Amino acid sequence: MTDCWFVGQAPSQAKNSVDSVDDVPQDHYLRLYADGAYALYDKQQRYPPLSIDFADAYYRFRGGKEYLPKAFKGLTGATIADTTAGWGRDAWLLAYRGFNVTMIERNPYLAFLLQQALDQAQANAALSEVASRLSLVHDDGRVALPSEVDAVYLDPMFPERRKQAKVKKHMQALHVLLGGEESDGGALLEAARKVAMQRVVVKRPQGAPFVGDMAPHHSLNAPNTRYDIYLPGHT
Repeated sequence: MTDCWFVGQAPSQAKNSVDSVDDVPQDHYLRLYADGAYALYDKQQRYPPLSIDFADAYYRFRGGKEYLPKAFKGLTGATIADTTAGWGRDAWLLAYRGFNVTMIERNPYLAFLLQQALDQAQANAALSEVASRLSLVHDDGRVALPSEVDAVYLDPMFPERRKQAKVKKHMQALHVLLGGEESDGGALLEAARKVAMQRVVVKRPQGAPFVGDMAPHHSLNAPNTRYDIYLPGHT
């Protein structure tokens, strides 16, 4: 939280709090909503204010044809480290499907919003069971992986789109927050393969090269996405 800036009312433990947006030295800041939740604001207004609410349809209402849980077939109830948690959408889906997920997020703004959403979900009777299978670590996934875990999930930043179609606002914000560049996918994959006892799953767009030029054991193909699966002992 030390790297987050708040405008107006801030949590008691916040170190960077100002009264005016003009006093924020970064492009982003957090502001308290009337409902008691914080939202992420972009001073350049490249996208609207965004927040995380696991009760929202963006997280909860996803069809039975989701491919991501299929990439972890046979591991129901297993522990998964999501090293690139982002907005937490995939982590919530996996927890909803019965997995125990540790969300790892290095961006302080995303980590703050994830923790706030998780706290709210744990206090919500309709969400608490799923939320109990989620935890959060604010750190770099390359160094925050547990020494042993059943599986690791990586969703490195997608390469820049060649088409002109605008990405959804949440993904647009993610590109801005993380610099608009592909994250350290190769290093993350190497670290993940050292600790995953069952498999590592890497999400990629169809047609994209393998992360770190490391060929997977096999891949699960969705209409626009590919899940590359690395099994123990595969090089």
